[in-house]
Amino acid sequence: RMLIGFTCTVCNNRSHKTMSKHAYNHGVVLMQCDHCKNRHLIADHLGWFKNGGVTVEDLVKERGETVQK
Repeated sequence: RMLIGFTCTVCNNRSHKTMSKHAYNHGVVLMQCDHCKNRHLIADHLGWFKNGGVTVEDLVKERGETVQK
């Protein structure tokens, strides 16, 4: 299992969630903010939202931000 901590870009609430490594590396992962119920794309390797494989790390780098591991 993997743990992710993220801040919702809609309500600024901090959340911590778990996911399987398989889902993160090979599937689609959406996580819902506990506070405002907004959904956040974490990984999309099936091309549902973007062409080709994309992870939250790629999306954050596109915005010029950094990822801490």
